[in-house]
Amino acid sequence: MNFYDIKRYLEGKTTDAESGQIRNWLINPGNDSDLRQILGEIWTNSEISLKVQGPDFDRMLDQMHHQINARQLTRAKSVTLSTKLYQAFSKVAAILIIPLLLLSVYFYFNPYSTSNKLASNTFREVYTKPGTRTKIELPDGTRVWLNDGTIFRYPESFSGEKREVFVDGEAYFEVKSNPKNPFVVKNPMMNTVVTGTHFNLNAYSADKFFEATLLEGKVSLERDNQTWVIEPGEQVHFDSQLGKIIQKTVDPKNAAAWVDGKLIFQDEKLGTAIKKLARWYNVEIILSDPEINNYLLTGTIQDEKLDQTLNLISFALPVRFKFKKATNSTEIQRTIYMTKK
Repeated sequence: MNFYDIKRYLEGKTTDAESGQIRNWLINPGNDSDLRQILGEIWTNSEISLKVQGPDFDRMLDQMHHQINARQLTRAKSVTLSTKLYQAFSKVAAILIIPLLLLSVYFYFNPYSTSNKLASNTFREVYTKPGTRTKIELPDGTRVWLNDGTIFRYPESFSGEKREVFVDGEAYFEVKSNPKNPFVVKNPMMNTVVTGTHFNLNAYSADKFFEATLLEGKVSLERDNQTWVIEPGEQVHFDSQLGKIIQKTVDPKNAAAWVDGKLIFQDEKLGTAIKKLARWYNVEIILSDPEINNYLLTGTIQDEKLDQTLNLISFALPVRFKFKKATNSTEIQRTIYMTKK
């Protein structure tokens, strides 16, 4: 087993057969060393930062073995439960067990930390599937719109000196103003600090590209002890692969148009625009020539179907599209190749 096997298991993305294999691996004492390393990776990649010492993985492993063994014992005894009910409970327990252990160990080691006021909170995580969008109202009255393929985490109630949330993907925020209680949006590439404002973040870590656009108010972006302040009508691009930051003036409404069901491109590099289109239509678009990435695309996509959009791009730019040939009659053609004309 590796980090990604365990991660898929925690996210509920494994089959019943895979889940059984992973559970058997978890409770095998011979795998404790490898599991301890994986737990360390999970801890390192979480948004919780230790204030004192590291977590006691031996204690965590003991608790994990106890929990899984207890669950298997319960399964053997609870013959009166319906199969569907048990399977549903088992899946939920499988998803929650390690994150709960991580969180409980963190607060065990930091009982007096100011940030531990969050200990009484329940954290919620929302994932918008590709091709879908959703809206959430946070406990403080802040409203958040999530674009497709976005992960968003937030507490059921805010406490402490900051209102902290986490986003990996694209989100539009209308933050409830509170100068004494800053609103912080954490992201693997950059953090955004605001008091009350309207802004859009396009920050999918998989793309290694961060874009912040401010519509109203004031925003500070923080990374590696550096800070960038942006004003309404400004946009900041950060390419984590190149380590390059660009700050420029734009029409900010274009960046947030997706909230109203529109994609607006204004001299946008095709390599970036294609990623947005791929998520919008829930497809994979592969560019066959690196030169295509730098073509500039201008246009508005609203109610067009996928083939209509591809045709419009072909008319505007010297490119053509080709669907991957289906291997059987029932396969949905979701892979598209873009080539130069």
